[in-house]
Amino acid sequence: MNDFLPNMFTFNTICLKTIKRCLLHVSILCLTILFAMSMHSCSDGDSALLERLDDRIANSEVYDNMKIERIDSLKSLLAKADNPKRNFELNRQLFLEYQSFVCDSALYYINVNIAQARKAGDDYWLAVSLIAKADLVAKAGIFTEALKILQSIDSHALPDDIKDNYYQVCGTTYQYMSEYADGSEYIDGYQAKITAYRDSLLSIPNIDKFVYETEYGSRLLEQGRFDEAIDFFIERIGNHQSGTREYAVIASVLAYAYSLAGDVGNQEYYLVLSAISDIEGSIKENLALRSLAELRFKADDVSHAYYYLRKSMEDANYYSARMRKNQSANILPLVTSAYEAKQKHMQTQLKTLVVAISALVVGLAVAVVFIIKQLRIVSRSLRLVSITKDKLIRLNDELRQTNAALTATNTALTESSCIKEEYIGKFMGLSSNYISTLEKYRKMLYQQAASGNIEGLHKALRSTSIINDALKEFYHTFDTAFLNIFPDFVAQFNLLFPDGDRIQLKEGEMLNTELRVFALIRLGITDSAKIADFLRCSITTIYTYRSKRKKRALNPAAFDDDVMKIALF
Repeated sequence: MNDFLPNMFTFNTICLKTIKRCLLHVSILCLTILFAMSMHSCSDGDSALLERLDDRIANSEVYDNMKIERIDSLKSLLAKADNPKRNFELNRQLFLEYQSFVCDSALYYINVNIAQARKAGDDYWLAVSLIAKADLVAKAGIFTEALKILQSIDSHALPDDIKDNYYQVCGTTYQYMSEYADGSEYIDGYQAKITAYRDSLLSIPNIDKFVYETEYGSRLLEQGRFDEAIDFFIERIGNHQSGTREYAVIASVLAYAYSLAGDVGNQEYYLVLSAISDIEGSIKENLALRSLAELRFKADDVSHAYYYLRKSMEDANYYSARMRKNQSANILPLVTSAYEAKQKHMQTQLKTLVVAISALVVGLAVAVVFIIKQLRIVSRSLRLVSITKDKLIRLNDELRQTNAALTATNTALTESSCIKEEYIGKFMGLSSNYISTLEKYRKMLYQQAASGNIEGLHKALRSTSIINDALKEFYHTFDTAFLNIFPDFVAQFNLLFPDGDRIQLKEGEMLNTELRVFALIRLGITDSAKIADFLRCSITTIYTYRSKRKKRALNPAAFDDDVMKIALF
């Protein structure tokens, strides 16, 4: 019954846990529905990669702060600069930090270097600074000024180590202009300029490795050799680390290559990698996020499209790039409209969900009340069962105790019956033999007396042989009867002692005097005086036997009880 009936408190606990589990499941279900409503599935792209991008966007301030710390460190060094060359180098490093971070600050430091180069009459550093400024203002969308600066530079007089940079800036300026004038009649002219400058650039010996990578790969794309271009860029993107401008550019060009090849999945993959690199490098002048927003919008992932476009606009405003602002502004109304429509739809769904959840909560509350009532009924029943169970346990204990007592009594009665049966039979026969022996002894004495053989009579009376024979037969009969009842007595008795203290009987000997002492004790005769009379020896001898054996026993304290536990048969 202990195994079958559950404990009342355990049952209540299980029921309460069940209720809590139901409430938890309902809460999880509600949150899951809300999350599913708020975020569109990204099964069209790599969801893990999008999550990584979302994480980078959420923590973009961390990367911006790292950039600002580097800039502050350079400014501290600039304040301590003690010569024009060191001053020029630090200004250029600040320009490079600001180049894709804050356009106005970058413009300030490059203008300072232009002024210093002119003042020092250093044509080389002047050309380097003017090319850098042209690239900067072109990114900002001020194309006329950028072309004016580039035209002011004598390209034929430039050394090869900056000529590749000059041709690249010329080409990218026309590239920006073609992006800005997309769909106009000027595109073909711009594209021809881009091709011409690229060809000029690639013809320069000892060209910068990264410049060569981007321009050669772009030429492959221009020639329609998409697979070659993709293989070319994939082979080289591993040479750069995420967070650098080089990695972001190659990833962006790879995305463009896949778009030309019609592979939207890989296009999005590399746009995400480019966007992640831009954020890790605090590159505010970027294209990847806006392009990714367009892809997400086309995939009906309005939430991500709006999120990425908003971040792209924030970066463009931070950088002060007019062209990027205008490009993002073209798609912003469409995304915003779709986002607002989705928000309204979500609100409608939310209201429906709230009503459904309310109904569910009410139903759950009714169920909980019903369960509580049932719990009370079950609790009362369990209390009655528990009381009954306790009574049955007490009765079972009492019954076991009674059975144990009866078993002990039956064992004692069986033992007593066996002892009595065995010894009565043995000693009735022994008594009969003694009577016959005494009758023969009487007749012999009578004959001696009748014949007047006084000497023979005295001799017979002095002899103890008849007593010794009687005792020998008596002990033999006792030993036989006892061992019939306790056949393993000697072996079990010896188990109570160490090996060296066990009794070894002589050949033909059933029991010796010492064993007979403990045999009588096992039969219930514990009085040493009675045992001494029975064995016809002194009471001191009996005490010696008993104390000596008790001291040598393995468990002296329980020795007497152990002797009494030696079993029948």
